[in-house]
Amino acid sequence: MEAAYAKLQKEGKNTVDNLVKWIKDSKIISESQEEMVRGFFDNSPDKENVPLEKFKEVMGKVADATKSNLDEITKKLTKSGTKFLTDAIEGAASCLTGTVKDLFKKK
Repeated sequence: MEAAYAKLQKEGKNTVDNLVKWIKDSKIISESQEEMVRGFFDNSPDKENVPLEKFKEVMGKVADATKSNLDEITKKLTKSGTKFLTDAIEGAASCLTGTVKDLFKKK
């Protein structure tokens, strides 16, 4: 999980929104639990650059709230991390490509 998180951080994708999506996409929480997890990030000093230690703290709270084993949660995050990272990077690249194309449109 730490390696996947480091890649997220390097790409600037360690935002609360992306982290909640990662947790949800890993099938650790359901749609109905999303707001609860967002609440665990409320006291994060920077919601656009969540430090690894804060993420680990939140994952501990998620484990408690969902009555899950933290090791199992970590395995799920690690397993789905590569796909999530690829999707996040491709999404950012797609936005950038669209922006560049817009710059060259005739007016």
